[in-house]
Amino acid sequence: MYAQTSDLIDSIEEDMLHFNEVATLTKENENYQPYIISTFKGKELEKLGISNLKEALTLVPGVDMATDNFNNQTPIFRGSNPQAYGQSKLFIDDVLVNNVFFDSYSEYLSFPIEMIKRIEVVRGPGSKTDGFNAYAGSIHVVTYAENFKDLNNNDKLIFKYGSYDYIMGGFVTNFNMDSLSINTDFYYQQDDKSLYAGPDGLSQGVFGEYNKQFSQTGYAPVWLKEYSLGLNMKYKDFSLKGRIHQHTQGSAYGINLALPLKDDRLKSPNYYLELGYNTTINNYEIDIKAGVKYDAFDSKSKLGPDGLALSATAIFNDGVYSEHFASQVSLYQSSFIKYTALSKHTITFGYRFLNEETTDMVSKLSNRTNGNVGLVDYTETLPFFDVDAKRNTTIISLQDEFTYDASLSFLYGINYESTSLNNTNLNPRISIVYQPSLDNIFKAIYSRSHRNPSWQEMFTKNNQARVGNIDLNAERVDAFEFAYIKKLSSDTYTQANIFYLINKDQIYNSSTSPMYQNVVDTNIHGIELEYKSNLTLMDQLYVNYTYVNGNTFINGTKYNSLPNVANSLAKAYYIFNFTSELALSSIIKYTGSKDRVSEDSREKVKAYTTLDLALQYDNTKYDYKLTLSAKNVTNETVKFPSPPDTYYEDYLQESRNFLITVVKEF
Repeated sequence: MYAQTSDLIDSIEEDMLHFNEVATLTKENENYQPYIISTFKGKELEKLGISNLKEALTLVPGVDMATDNFNNQTPIFRGSNPQAYGQSKLFIDDVLVNNVFFDSYSEYLSFPIEMIKRIEVVRGPGSKTDGFNAYAGSIHVVTYAENFKDLNNNDKLIFKYGSYDYIMGGFVTNFNMDSLSINTDFYYQQDDKSLYAGPDGLSQGVFGEYNKQFSQTGYAPVWLKEYSLGLNMKYKDFSLKGRIHQHTQGSAYGINLALPLKDDRLKSPNYYLELGYNTTINNYEIDIKAGVKYDAFDSKSKLGPDGLALSATAIFNDGVYSEHFASQVSLYQSSFIKYTALSKHTITFGYRFLNEETTDMVSKLSNRTNGNVGLVDYTETLPFFDVDAKRNTTIISLQDEFTYDASLSFLYGINYESTSLNNTNLNPRISIVYQPSLDNIFKAIYSRSHRNPSWQEMFTKNNQARVGNIDLNAERVDAFEFAYIKKLSSDTYTQANIFYLINKDQIYNSSTSPMYQNVVDTNIHGIELEYKSNLTLMDQLYVNYTYVNGNTFINGTKYNSLPNVANSLAKAYYIFNFTSELALSSIIKYTGSKDRVSEDSREKVKAYTTLDLALQYDNTKYDYKLTLSAKNVTNETVKFPSPPDTYYEDYLQESRNFLITVVKEF
């Protein structure tokens, strides 16, 4: 009996070590991490009726959404520069997927939630020090390629049908044998969505006083056609990660702010392939990666309406048409060594090299001289983009995780980054986690980070709405964050985060000053409050509230507000499990009103509250799930702010809509 008891204890200890390792790798012990982090499980998001990555991110404290005339949507973290795209970074299975042209990841916001195992969102700059600089936050999407011994993922088929003629089909498969594991996911989705819009930018004089008469009101084509194929392979210490992601959408509100045709489109392909090698030799963990990424801006659209006149001779009786194409290739290589022999210390040192280059560019327009029908190739004479655009970046990183004792730990490090465009930045970071007891956790974080200018901001040419500026500096931020977490039980906690952000050299342009310039500084302060609990054995409640405020300085002039930023954001969801198979959930989100930029005389963007409902039936006998969801049930008017002198009535978003999802596991 003693021997059996000893074996049982050894087995339990082994299991505990295994599951502790899993928890560490998956951020399940997020409350103890040296970051301000939120983790959402895919299965739970499915139960809430969440359809895609964008909807999931709207649950994160302090995160709002913004869009532009391309319908290039982006999450805004804590009110930081709603006009910038690259302030946050998106990683798919640890691979950075932000495109080069905009430095955005709008094409991945429609990524179906059924393909996602877990989402980890780190709020605040300096969220990673291993070769990346995230300005306002980082989003880590973990697919079902993540696998642990004894915790294998199921294969599954997914089908969806919803409003706007939305259809989706896809699958996830896993293969495991000895030291080899292979994961593949694929999906195709499309819809026929259009949103009421207008009057368009011509009404505000974007093409001059004469052309105001041709302004249109109608429907912006924001339809979607998208497919994605992902492959993750691991054999012993070697890995291969790849994805073909082809995203095509309607031309939305028009490249030049004139309402386009229904079939006008913008393609945003994003392909990547990464090879990795990770091994441990004595006290050294070695991580080596090399990869290539391809993305492009590929637009075919009607730029101006019939009758548009750019001069006395250039009268476009049949409208202005265009084809714009620019492709970029990124090559990168990184090597990091983690050293664990020093008592209480884990030291990580390494580098990351990145080469970004435009490989092709095409610029075709209707004849600018006489307005004749037919496209003229202006690639050489009037390019819309610099075909010679390129940038090399070197990042050197040093980090130390120091565990002083069971209650006190530190993480501190520094990133040095230099680019071939004369941008050099030194970003330090220190995080302190103090845990006087198991249910009381304190965090204090100081970090500095930056955002390099995007390709669009630097290299755009011959465009009256956007003028590139090769002399731009990187945006910079210094952040101070404090957090307190009170764990009331294993599944109940409250959390309060206080933050203060000092932003310098933020990049801005407008219709009156179209060249991108470093002219905006902001000081932002706020608080995030969270509560998560199981009120009974059959339910789950999550509530968060964020207050954001601050000052804006434009060319030295102070304004006591943050334009296009909601001072208050509140989100909550509630899941009630009637049985182990049947669950009803609801999501309520409140977004406060938003001030305009100083030169915009329009009234504030109005506050709104939305309600979503979902019902899920999970048949455990036959391993299938049926989810019915309704979004914006009360048909609330939701608008994202437009820049001044463009779409006067802002950008109207989806009304009430419905979705049916069927998932079959094997």
